Amino acid sequence: MESLRSPVDAVVLWVDGSDPLHREKLDNYLATLGHYPAAAHPTRFAETGEFEFCIASILRFLPWIRKIYIVTDNQTPAFMSMVRTSPNSERITIVDHKIIFRDYEEFLPTFNSRSLTTMLWRIPGLSEQFIYMNDDILFLRPVARTEFFRENKIVIGGSWHIQHSHRADVRLRKLLNISSGRYSDKSEERPGNRAGQAKGAEVAGYRKRYFRLRHSPHPQLRSLYEDFFTVNPEVLRNNISYPLRSSYQFLPEALLVHLALLNSKAVIEQNLSTIMLKMEKISVPCLRTRLMATDKTDRFACACIQSLDQAGPRKRGIIIEWMERRIGRLADNLHREYLPEYTGL
Repeated sequence: MESLRSPVDAVVLWVDGSDPLHREKLDNYLATLGHYPAAAHPTRFAETGEFEFCIASILRFLPWIRKIYIVTDNQTPAFMSMVRTSPNSERITIVDHKIIFRDYEEFLPTFNSRSLTTMLWRIPGLSEQFIYMNDDILFLRPVARTEFFRENKIVIGGSWHIQHSHRADVRLRKLLNISSGRYSDKSEERPGNRAGQAKGAEVAGYRKRYFRLRHSPHPQLRSLYEDFFTVNPEVLRNNISYPLRSSYQFLPEALLVHLALLNSKAVIEQNLSTIMLKMEKISVPCLRTRLMATDKTDRFACACIQSLDQAGPRKRGIIIEWMERRIGRLADNLHREYLPEYTGL
């Protein structure tokens, strides 16, 4: 059995959309398109202060994480000045896009999480086992490393689904639309998560079905990426060639899962649940009710706080107070010890 002392790192993508240099880069690219695609909506790049709670939650509830890599485009979170003077200064590291895109600089700048995630395995010094997560996800309680890794395998949660192209109802609807002249391919306009997962499965060789992942932090194995992309360099180049999210891309984490399944390196047991809070849609009463319900159970290991920048001051205040109570500010967690054998149980 692999020792619990083998390192596990966490990797988080982060961008501050209010940074004038980032805005200029994005505007310059959009000017070449002549239109404003949905994938360039400002909320995808907004930062309203919740990111520090993401990092604080890892330190508090996953003390077995060796290092936290923050992947950015020539940016530094404001809290890093506080990190550098703390005992955990060596555990939190900034990684610039240029580092992971070395030898592929022609594809920069990129504003695309799918392109970036394709390259995370190239972070220098990254552990074989690592967890990838977005900056809007927070841990809410202790989580054992065995919820993500068992020996040399990843632990995944989700369910099997038929590939879109093999569904009888989809094929029939397409034929009817073609025969009536109503068919048009609008797939490029809607690069959805499920379609991206299905494409990842196809790239790995799963043509008829795919394992649909839940919205949660993703356990990864660096060597599976390296081995696959060494043999299939054109697949890597194509997936990183889109500056904005595209329906022609696959989700790298979905590719990894299906490679793991093919190589008997996946265990389908994960029971981690994530509470989804879409701040631009939820009402204040509903938000209060959902947070109160979440506090009364250990069912949810994570929370996903989407589009906090689109929430009004009242909702934003409610969620910030809740995160302070459930997780604590980063300053409250920067002195926590690295415990590689900690189980969280």
